[in-house]
Amino acid sequence: MPVLEKIRNVTSFRDCRDERISRKVIGTLLEAGRNAPSPAGVHSLEFIVVEGEDAKRKVEMAVDDSRVSESPTAIVVLRDRHRMARRIGKGNAEEAGKAEASTAVQNMRIAAEEFNLSTCWLSGFDGEALSDRLKVPDGKVASDVVLLGYTDHPVEMEDGFGMNEICFYNEYGNQVSTLFDGFEWEGIEEEREIVSRKWKSLKDKIQRIRSSLEES
Repeated sequence: MPVLEKIRNVTSFRDCRDERISRKVIGTLLEAGRNAPSPAGVHSLEFIVVEGEDAKRKVEMAVDDSRVSESPTAIVVLRDRHRMARRIGKGNAEEAGKAEASTAVQNMRIAAEEFNLSTCWLSGFDGEALSDRLKVPDGKVASDVVLLGYTDHPVEMEDGFGMNEICFYNEYGNQVSTLFDGFEWEGIEEEREIVSRKWKSLKDKIQRIRSSLEES
């Protein structure tokens, strides 16, 4: 499967099956995360695989998301703040560490698609609180959590902006589709599809509202 198609096929879930994920699959996802690009080649990330019920409850309490206990496996991404600060300086260390963690998460999510696994990316929680619960040493902090699960109801990514809305040539405002007559760019055709789907969704909502008003 082409890489772009894998990226588009990444899904999350609201519920998942009680089905164990093999060690081989988890190992592959961890390798994908470990091989994420790192600012200045620091490689400040570590990972905790969480599968025990007590450990999952600790994670769930820290991130406040009930899907944690339902998932067979969660991967906690840790950032080594001290290591990053020593290499690139304190002023840039926090943002650089977050960027590294984000790329690792995305790598794992794309790799999970290969095994028909859906994933949920949790961030923005109190990383210090979760670190304390999982006995993470000082200088390192829980940055993100990736939930893994097989689901019968995958949630697909929402449509983004069309390529012609976000991509320009040489300077801002020079739109690709107006610059290249007949230029073959998949994103331009995709933009038309996105607009069509959004317009259909809007018409469906209007029709439902009209039907509701007529019934009342």
